[in-house]
Amino acid sequence: MPRDSHSPTTSNSQAGTGYSGPLAYLEASMPSLPNVLARTALYIVENPEKVVRFSLKELSRLCRAGEASIIRLCQMSGFNGFSDFKLALAGELAVRDTVGTEAVPKDEHQLLTLAGELSRSVTRTAEGLDLALVQKVADRLRPLHRIDIYGSGVSGIIAELFSYRLLRSRLNAHAFRDVTLAHEVANGLGPHSAAIAISESGVTLNTVDFLRTARAAGAYCVAVTCHPKSALARHADVVLPMAKLNIPAYGGYINAVPRAVYIAEALAALAAPRGPDIDA
Repeated sequence: MPRDSHSPTTSNSQAGTGYSGPLAYLEASMPSLPNVLARTALYIVENPEKVVRFSLKELSRLCRAGEASIIRLCQMSGFNGFSDFKLALAGELAVRDTVGTEAVPKDEHQLLTLAGELSRSVTRTAEGLDLALVQKVADRLRPLHRIDIYGSGVSGIIAELFSYRLLRSRLNAHAFRDVTLAHEVANGLGPHSAAIAISESGVTLNTVDFLRTARAAGAYCVAVTCHPKSALARHADVVLPMAKLNIPAYGGYINAVPRAVYIAEALAALAAPRGPDIDA
């Protein structure tokens, strides 16, 4: 059984990671972590309020990760063990709760700043997107009998937007937000089908499993993510990259949506049938 140290440790930023707290470090590091550690990091980032109340054994069970792996992740974050990590996590949550209301735009200047951030997210995504590659994906999708789209959380909202836009372009695309249903129907995919998986981090377990299942069934697989070298991307035939944002994923924001809408619009426009009587 791994031993969780209770001795004092330096703060995350003092430990040389260069980040203000464990959440900031984990969010930035997820794409480069091994699968088990990335999965654990994602769970912590998405459920920090729960994690501070968990025992090491409880977190191990929920993340499907060994206790030694979790302690290793804590040490990589700059802490001696899980107890020290939880103390720092609780402190970061307290700071977040204190400043959280201050981060909400309250006047015209702050709203204009927010508008600029959203605009830059779309512009940077457009600059990083290879339209020749998007055209290739569109050409592959156009004749297919079925396109399944899946995302979790905010990515699930994005999946529904993708589905709507592709349906308007006469493609048989459907979004699933229920993970069990998504996995069940993915087994029925094949060479004449496609799967589009959406995950900002690229390590969301259910989304990775969905694309893995679809690929095993022979479907054409597309990943939409900020991290082209993530676990999700490894199961994709093609990756359509979104620009990274300097906005915490754990803040409850939906700032990720506009950049994904750009990709959906570009894909739908290029996939739409062409002809004088076609209204895409």
